[in-house]
Parts: sequence; structure tokens; C-alpha cells
Amino acid sequence: MKNNGISIMPLHYGHPPEYLYKRMVNLGGIISDIMIKNYDTNFFLNKLSDPFWFHSFSLAIGFDWNSSGTTSTTLGALKEYINKRDDVRIIGGKGKHLNDIKNEFNEVINTGNIDEKTVYKIKNDAKLIAKTDEKFLQDNFDLYMQFIIMDYHGNYTVINQGMNKNYGLARRYHWIKNNKDFLNDGRNGLSGYEQNNILDLSTSRSEKNKKDIIDIIKDNPLKYSKQRSLDNYMENLPVLNLNYKIDWNKMRDLYEYNPDNFNELLNIKGLNKSTIRALSYIGELIYGDKPSFNDPVKYSFCLGGKDGVPKPVNVYDYDKTIEFYDEILKGNQYYKEISERLSKMSYRLSK
Repeated sequence: MKNNGISIMPLHYGHPPEYLYKRMVNLGGIISDIMIKNYDTNFFLNKLSDPFWFHSFSLAIGFDWNSSGTTSTTLGALKEYINKRDDVRIIGGKGKHLNDIKNEFNEVINTGNIDEKTVYKIKNDAKLIAKTDEKFLQDNFDLYMQFIIMDYHGNYTVINQGMNKNYGLARRYHWIKNNKDFLNDGRNGLSGYEQNNILDLSTSRSEKNKKDIIDIIKDNPLKYSKQRSLDNYMENLPVLNLNYKIDWNKMRDLYEYNPDNFNELLNIKGLNKSTIRALSYIGELIYGDKPSFNDPVKYSFCLGGKDGVPKPVNVYDYDKTIEFYDEILKGNQYYKEISERLSKMSYRLSK
């Protein structure tokens, strides 16, 4: 994927105007229908897992040029339309919708379109993905939103979003079902503002440091509980302050749990960011193996939308666009040829 610029998403509150939102539901849904009809559900899921494509899609249906609400509103509109289909389902959201994920998965099982074992696997993967973004990529953003887009063949895309109130910014994390380990570069992309000194234990570049963490746990990390700081031992990196934030009782639990590999840490409840960071830094201190501090942001650009950047939404053009694509979807014999031509045209314009 070619880098085209940075997608910076300021935290915005409120809701899109009703006249726009109902059109987003229609146009976003129609575009999704065309993609699934032309290809299949897995193709659609792959597109949503691409942060660049997703942002472009949200702009095409008229949302903010740059806003934290891009994620919730675009996927909320899609959810309203897509969940009427019998082959794709969107689960989750933010706030009460985030708390309803368990019930929404049960509703999927009750449809009878997918077996319970497959649903359980997707639900468990979504939990592990959230832990990976929240605790093993320490970028100062706290997760507050998760959407799971799944088909009834066991394929899925997970889109998480985190916020940093101090920066006034949001970040979006994209995942797709694949054969990769969650903690070995399994993320498909991350859209946000690039930062320095991000502790990333979700990448293979931290492999040696992750092995050191397991060695320290097996050797009993409690021996370091009286150590208050590591006194700038790492060049150009922040000082680790081993203070009260470190849960030494959890360190004892880890020692007694005796994990065989780093991935087993994903399933340990109550393991906080400070404890993970302490183990990583102590591992570097003892063994000299540095973790990755590179931010895994994937870039995307964005143009305009409901806030009038670069221009206000033209409702007449919007309705004509819905009418055009709806006509294609409902039986125009040349729909595939037209779609392919439009795709080639948009590619040339983006170069």
C-alpha cells in the first residue's frame, strides 16, 4: 500500500444530521451490496480491514474529512443496513452497544445461519484483539469502541478505536481473520497520528524481548519489587519508574501461573499496562534485548464531508448517486462492467 499522508482524527462529539445519516445508510449499504454481489462477503471484509480504503469509503458517503466519529457513524450506518442481510452481520459499537456484544453474538447463533463453535471462536478472537491493542501496543490510547464485521462462513474483520483525551485525538485499529499470531504483526493496519517511543509488543521485532519477559516471570519478578527506578539505563528512552502502579501481587500470580510462552499472557486477567511495561524494561535491562518502539501506524489521506471541508454535502448529488447505484444493483445488465470502469477511473484519479 502506498503511503499518501497521515490520517489525524480529532475527538469530535455529537451526531451527524439526520438528513445526512439516512443517506449514509442507503449509499453505504448499496455500495456494500454491489461489492458482495460482484465478488463475495470475504472481499467486502478485506476492504473494511484496510484503514486507507475504510477512510476513503467514509468520505465517499459524506462523513467528516477528519474526525473520531468517522468510525462509529460509518459503521453504525452500515450496521443498520447490513444486518438486514442473511450472510453478513455487524456487531458492537461504543457505549451501550459495546456492552451488548455478548447478546448480539447470541442473536447471531439464534439465526441458525452459523454454528455456535464458529461464533465462539470469533468472539474469543475479538477479545484477544482488544487486549492486544489495549495492553500490548502501549500508545497512550484507551479503547472505547469495537466493531466485529463477520460473515456466516467464519470470516471476520475487527475495527477497534482508542482515544487520548489529553491529545484530543483518536486512533483506529484494523484486523482481519488470517493465520497470523495476534502478537506477531497480526494487525492489518492502524490509522492515526504517528508518535515516537511507542512500546509495541505485538510485533515480531520485539520477539527477543518477549522471550525475556517469560524468562523473568519464570525466574520470579518479585525480586525486583524493591527497585524504585531503572535510572535512565536506556539511551533516548523514558525512565521506567517502578512505583505503586506496578501490581506486585499480579507479578506473584504470573510467577505461579508459569506461562510457557508470551501468547499465554493474553489470557491472564487483570494484567495491566504498567506491569507489562515493567517486565519489558526489566527484560532489556537484564538481557539487553530491546522491544520495538516504532509506531505501527498505516497512513491514509482524507478529503471532505459533513463539516464542509472542502465543501458542504450536496444533497441533490448525493441522492442522484444513491439512485445511480441502486439502479445498477437492481438489475442493470451492465452493472459489473460499470463498477469495474468506475473503479479504474477512481484509481487513475488517486494517482
